[in-house]
Amino acid sequence: MIEWDPWVVPDDYECEVIENDAPIPKHVPQHRPGPLPEDFYRTLEGLLSESKTKIPASISADPQLKE
Repeated sequence: MIEWDPWVVPDDYECEVIENDAPIPKHVPQHRPGPLPEDFYRTLEGLLSESKTKIPASISADPQLKE
């Protein structure tokens, strides 16, 4: 079977990364996410402290695959 190669990019292709540090004009929206609510941080803290004391049975270090 032939492997699907959607963009047919050669293996030796190199791309140049261009960084632009120019300031963004004030009239252009910057799409920065707002702050998360306090409930999020309380829930996260509770989950992290709980996971240090006991590991749920549904999560295993050695997962078994079902056939």
